Order: sequence, then structure tokens, then C-alpha cells
Amino acid sequence: MGFTRIATVDQIPLGSMRAYSAKGKDVLIINYGGSYFAINSKCTHMGGNLAKGRLEGKIITCPRHGAKFDITSGACVSKPKIGLLKPSIKDEVNYTVKLEGDNILVDI
Repeated sequence: MGFTRIATVDQIPLGSMRAYSAKGKDVLIINYGGSYFAINSKCTHMGGNLAKGRLEGKIITCPRHGAKFDITSGACVSKPKIGLLKPSIKDEVNYTVKLEGDNILVDI
């Protein structure tokens, strides 16, 4: 593990998110409240692209089946909605983020 420069702060404005690939990992970086958070960008349910999901506050909703994750911790806060089924789902991988000047670094 080690910090890798992923982006600059001007690339991810307040309230937005952007997906990157680094060291073989798909990472979603979110600017929430002026702080940066990074989680795995593929839903742990069936691999939905969270970058195409809906961000409401600190919760991101997967566009495929509606699973919801807390972007500050990666915790699953709501399981996917597939009829009466209640599939098990794992939390998202949460990466440590730090800023060096205008650079966003993620510990991958």
C-alpha cells in the first residue's frame, strides 16, 4: 500500500464525484462538504458503476439495483431492491485520502 496521486482538487468540485483507475483498482473520489473521500467504484452487489449512481449528501445509490453506501466509511446502509429478495451485500472498500497542495492522494 502507498499513497498515489489520483487527481487535483479542481477536477472534483464540491458535491461531485469522479471515477479513476489506479494500481489496478477502480476508485471513486467524492468531494463531500469540502472533504475528499474514496471508495471502490464498483457496487459489491453486482458490479454496478457507482460513478453513474446518485449522490445525495454522503449517500451514493447504485444505478443497477439501488444499494446505498455511505461514502465516508464505505458502509452499506441499504441493500439492493430486487422484488422480495434480500441479497447479502458487503461494504465498499474505503480508501484513505490526503491532500498535498492541490493534489488528491489515495492510499491504495
